[in-house]
Amino acid sequence: TCTSVVPNPCKQVCHDITGGGFICDCIEGWKLDRDGRDCVVDKSYKPKGSEPVELSNVGYSTRTEGSTDNQSRDKSGNILPVGPQSVQNVQLQGGVLPDPVELGAGAGRDTGGYRLHSVDMKAGLDPPQALYQLQEGGEYAENTQAADDNEWQWNWDPLPDSTKSDAPSQDNSVVQKPSVADGRSLPSGIAKPAECVGVVCENGGTCVLDEGGYSRCNCPFGFTGTYCEQQVEIRFPRFRGTGYLALPVLRDAYKEFAVAVEFRPEAKNGLLLFSAEFEDARKDFFSIALVNGFVEFRFDCGTGTASVRTPVEVNVGQWNQLIVARNDNRGSLQLNGGDIVEGTAPGAYTRITLRQNLYLGGYSNMDAIASRANTTKTFVGCIQEMIVNGYRYDFRKGGLVGDTESGVNVGECSEGLCDGVVCQNGGTCHAKTADSVVCLCPLGFHGEICEKETPVRIPHFNGHSHLEFFGLSRSVLAFTEIEAVIKPEAKNGMILYNGYKRDRKGDFISLALHDGHVEFRFDLGTGPARLRSQLPLTLNRWHVIRASRTGLEGVLKVDDQPEVIGLSQGAYTQLTLLENLFLGGHKNFDHTSKHANLTSSFVGCIQKMVINKRPLAILEEKLDGLNIEPCEDPCVGDPCMNGGECEAQGEVYQCHCPIGRYNTNCEDKMQRLPTKPMFSGSSFLMYTDRDIIKRVAGSKMDLQLHIKPKGPNGLLFWSGQDSYTHLSTDNVVVGDYIGLGFVDGSLQLRFNLGSGEALIGYNDSRLFDGNWHFVRVQRDNQDAYMEVDRREIVEGSAPGSYTMLNTNRVVYLGGMPNVAEGTGRVFTSNYEGCVKDMLLGTDLEVKLLQHAQSGRNILQCRKHL
Repeated sequence: TCTSVVPNPCKQVCHDITGGGFICDCIEGWKLDRDGRDCVVDKSYKPKGSEPVELSNVGYSTRTEGSTDNQSRDKSGNILPVGPQSVQNVQLQGGVLPDPVELGAGAGRDTGGYRLHSVDMKAGLDPPQALYQLQEGGEYAENTQAADDNEWQWNWDPLPDSTKSDAPSQDNSVVQKPSVADGRSLPSGIAKPAECVGVVCENGGTCVLDEGGYSRCNCPFGFTGTYCEQQVEIRFPRFRGTGYLALPVLRDAYKEFAVAVEFRPEAKNGLLLFSAEFEDARKDFFSIALVNGFVEFRFDCGTGTASVRTPVEVNVGQWNQLIVARNDNRGSLQLNGGDIVEGTAPGAYTRITLRQNLYLGGYSNMDAIASRANTTKTFVGCIQEMIVNGYRYDFRKGGLVGDTESGVNVGECSEGLCDGVVCQNGGTCHAKTADSVVCLCPLGFHGEICEKETPVRIPHFNGHSHLEFFGLSRSVLAFTEIEAVIKPEAKNGMILYNGYKRDRKGDFISLALHDGHVEFRFDLGTGPARLRSQLPLTLNRWHVIRASRTGLEGVLKVDDQPEVIGLSQGAYTQLTLLENLFLGGHKNFDHTSKHANLTSSFVGCIQKMVINKRPLAILEEKLDGLNIEPCEDPCVGDPCMNGGECEAQGEVYQCHCPIGRYNTNCEDKMQRLPTKPMFSGSSFLMYTDRDIIKRVAGSKMDLQLHIKPKGPNGLLFWSGQDSYTHLSTDNVVVGDYIGLGFVDGSLQLRFNLGSGEALIGYNDSRLFDGNWHFVRVQRDNQDAYMEVDRREIVEGSAPGSYTMLNTNRVVYLGGMPNVAEGTGRVFTSNYEGCVKDMLLGTDLEVKLLQHAQSGRNILQCRKHL
C-alpha cells in the first residue's frame, strides 16, 4: 500500500488498491511517466473551460432505474478499485462536462480553490451542473437548479493561480484534496479524503497539515514549489506566514546589540526576529514582532520582561526601516525615522545570554514562545536588508558565502522581476533590490536599458559596474603602492580588489569606502591589515588616495589627512595576487576574501589609478566590464590647442604642450626654441636621430652634459629595449638598457647588457645648490665610470660576459610618457631641472630641441628654479 512502502513510491499522488497494492497518479497539468511512478509536465495541457477534457484512469459512477451498482468504472465499463483518496460522487445533470466547477470561498484558502473534472461521457448532451456548491464559510449547499438525471463521479484538483499563468500551480501552500475541518461537513455522497497519504515532498520537504486541515509541503531552505521541486537562491527572503530562516547564534550581544532591518510587511501580525537562551524562551530572550500593526520589541535579561512598542503602525505593503537597540536592560525602537521610544527591563540583571539561533521571519515552534513574543503568527512579507552590530547579513545558504544555516518555506522576493524586461545591445536584467532591477550593460553601452552609446574618457561607476584587468601576480611581492583619484557619490563601495584565489581565503589587497571612510586592507596569508582614514570623504568632490605596503607594514594617506599606519597579522611578508584585478566593483563578490568585507560596488568616478608608479590605462587595458558610463570630464571639448594633450586633474585639466608651444591651452608660440631646456616633472624630449643612437648603443658610450637639478628623484637619460617592461617573478628587469637619473638625491648610472645590472651611485647634496654641474658617463664594454664636476669619479662593471648594448633606437632625455612602466621601475618619475651642452662621443654636440623627434612641456631654463 501507499503507507507501507517507505519512502512513498509515487512522485505526486498514491492510490491504494482494494485487496492490496497501489497505483500512482498525477495532479492536473502533469502526466504519469513510463515508469508508472514519476510525473512529468504534460506539454499538451490546456486550461479547462475551452473544451471537454478526457483524463485517463478517471472513474465515474452511473445510476439507472432499478440499478444498485455504485462502483467506479473506467471508460470501458470495467470496475475500478476505489481507495480513500479516490474520486468523489457529485450528482450532475446532462452528459458533457462543462467549464470545470471551481470551489472558491474557503475551499482552497491559499491557492484560491479546487477544480472538479471528469470525463466527456456523452457528447452532445446538455452541460451538467453540480447538485452541491461550496458556499462562504466552508459549508456545502444544495444547487436547486441542478437535475438528477445522472450521477457522475468527479475528481478534485488544486486550482492553478489563474492570475499568473495557465501553467500548473507550483505554489506549495496546498497540495491535497479538500478536507473537512473547522466544523465543515461534506454532503452525503462526497467522501472525505486522507490528507498527507500519498503526498511526496521532494528535496527533504515534509508534508504537514495546516490549521484548516489542508496539507502542504514544508520546503527546506533553498527549495520551493508545490512539492519543493524548484531550487531557488535567496537574497531577499520572502515569508508567507508558514516559514522562517535560522542564522548563526548572535555573538557579542551579551551587553548590547543594535539591529537595523528594512522590511515590507503584508500582514499586521507576525514574528520578525527572535533569539533566546532556551528553546522555549523561559529565561533570557528577545523578540521583534508585529502586533496588530505596531512593532513590539520584547526582551528579558532574566528578571523580567521589557516591552517597547512603536507609537505608530507600520506601512503595510511598503518598505519600512526599523532600528532596534539594547544596552544593558534598556531598549529602544525607531520606526521610519520617527520618534525613538524606550523601555527598561525590571530587576537587577542587565545581560542577555543567547544560545539559540537568530531566527528571522518566524520560529520552529511558535506555540512554545507565543506568550513571550506576544504573537502566534509568523511574518508575512519581504526582507530587504538586515544589519546587526554592524554586520550585514547575506541570506543565502551558509557555507562559502551565505549566513543562513536552515529554514522552512522561504521564497525569493525578487522572483519574476525581470520577466518582460528587455535590455538592449546584449545587456542582461538583474535584480538589484527586492523590488527593482537593473540592466547590466556590456562595455560601450549604458543607460536604463543599455540604449545609450557614448564615448568614455573617465569612467563613471553606477553601483552595479566593474572593470577587469590582468592581476598584479608576483610583481608586488615585497612592495605595493597605489595612488587613486576618485570622486565618490555614495558612502560605500569597492574601489579596487585583487586576490589570490576565489575561495574567499588567502592573499588580497583592497581599497574601499565604508561609511564614507577609506579602508585599505591587505592579507599576506596569515591575517589581514585594516587601515581606515580618520575622516570620511566629502561626496561629489575629487580626492587623492595613496596606499602602500612594505612587507607587513601598510600606510594610508588620504588628501591632507594624517597618515594611518598598520600591520598585517602573522609572519608572512610577501603578497601574491594570481586572480584578475577589479576596479569599481567585482563581477562576483563571492570570489573576494571574507576579510575584505566587500559587498557593494563603487558609485562615482575614478579618474586615475597608478600602481607601483605605473599609470593604469583604465579604458585601454581593461579586459572586461559592465555598466561603465562617461563621467563629467574637464577635457570635454578638447581645450588644448596646437596638438596639446589634455590630462584631467580633478575638476581641472592640464595641457601637455608640444615643442614650441606653451601657456594654459598651448595657444602661444615661442619666438625661439629654448637653448637650455627646463623639465617640469611632466616633460621629456625624445630622439630617434641615427647619429645619436649609434653613439649610445653598441660596445661604447661617452655622454657629457651640464645639469641644474631641482627634485631629488627623476629620470635624466634613458635608452633600452622594449622588453624592459616585462618583469620576472623577482622583479628584475629583463632586457638591455642604460639609464642616468636621481633616486632619493643620489645620482645613479644603471645599465644592463643582458646578464645583470650594474649600479654606480654618487651622493652629494651640493648637486642641488641651484648651480650648473658637469656630469660625464663613459662605458667600455662591461666597465663604466661616472665623473661629476671634473673631479669626482665612481666606477662599476656589469656582471656576465655580454658587452654590447642593444636598444630600440630611441633615446629619452628628462623623462618619458610613463616612466615607471617604460623603465620597469628602475626609475619612477621624470626629471625636474635644467639641461644644457649635451655631447655624445666627444664629437656630436646635440642640439637639444632641434635634434628632438618630439617632446612636451619644454620651457627655457630660469636662473632660479
